[in-house]
Amino acid sequence: MSLIKSALSEEHREIRHQAAEFADDIVEPEAERIEQADEFPREVIEEAGEHGLLGIMVPEEYGGEGSDFLSYCLAVERIAEASGAVAETIQGHTFATLPILNFGSEEQKGEYLEPMVDGDQVGAMLLTEPGAGSSPTELETVAKADEEGYLITGEKSFGTNAGVADVHLVVARKQPTPEDSHGVSVFLVPGVDDREGFTFDRKEFMGMRGHVTGDSSFEDVQVGESAVLGEIGHGFRIAMGTIDMARTGLGAIGTGIARAAFDEAIDYAGDREQGGQAVGQYQAVQVLIADMDSRLDGARHLVYDSATAIADGNPNTRKSSKAKYVASEAAEFVTRNAIQIHGGKGYRKDLPLERFYRDAKILSIIGGTNEIQKTTVAGEALGF
Repeated sequence: MSLIKSALSEEHREIRHQAAEFADDIVEPEAERIEQADEFPREVIEEAGEHGLLGIMVPEEYGGEGSDFLSYCLAVERIAEASGAVAETIQGHTFATLPILNFGSEEQKGEYLEPMVDGDQVGAMLLTEPGAGSSPTELETVAKADEEGYLITGEKSFGTNAGVADVHLVVARKQPTPEDSHGVSVFLVPGVDDREGFTFDRKEFMGMRGHVTGDSSFEDVQVGESAVLGEIGHGFRIAMGTIDMARTGLGAIGTGIARAAFDEAIDYAGDREQGGQAVGQYQAVQVLIADMDSRLDGARHLVYDSATAIADGNPNTRKSSKAKYVASEAAEFVTRNAIQIHGGKGYRKDLPLERFYRDAKILSIIGGTNEIQKTTVAGEALGF
């Protein structure tokens, strides 16, 4: 960790400090309320905007911080220590904001970026479908051209912030389909209450409570020509353009959750006495602590290595896949064993450990399962 700290610039340290203030002053006091209510924490997200954490990579001309991806990972990791649900909500919002920044027209950037950076508007990317997963080449959602623009029809599954977002980036196939591009495109669609034919059915998860996702249905949802993000046929490029960032960001969330659980375990093992000595003096507990510490440190190094490569303009799929699967597995391992060290107390709901454990599980599934990440890493290593 000392090597990582020494490599951080003053800008990186400042943004991490901003995230720490937000996490400690705003998120931590609200974390259990968000967990119990399981409602979208809009006020907390607005506060994130006020703290400059929703536009870390957005240029200052659009109200952002104008920093890099390493800064983003440092921030989201720190926020995840207080609440995985808030960190994942910010992650979903960020990866709806970046495509508008990278591919939007000046009119679209002017309309959406500043409100999204401020937290006045929340974004969601809707790519995954019930029968197509996250593969843009197999999408069944279509956007049929008409006199007013496009009519969107289809279904989407998951999508962080779906239904509660003010702007949804919907990946659909244009009809009639251009032969050279399959017509996969991205359309900017307002919130459920602002567009007839758009309905949303929220699904409850075992963890990440307060993080909103579910099934979105579109039945002849009308959007204008100006709703096309970038160009028709560029949807695959747009949807996949931030995939290394998204995987690495999930790794950062995993390290944050793991750090919170590890700290709880260390405090308990040092203070709790059993049989006349601290729990941490028992060798079996020390072995767990050593494994937890080593996996957490290894995960953080992989996340920061991938984040630095991206920040330097050299995204690396092998690095991002390793960061994602190693960090998410570390999060599961550390949270599970933090509960083990606490014994029966760790299983109680009045401690945050069971929340950490449930929140960690989803990270091995979303953004491409860990099995997919491992085959990607192996394929890259073997040159397949």
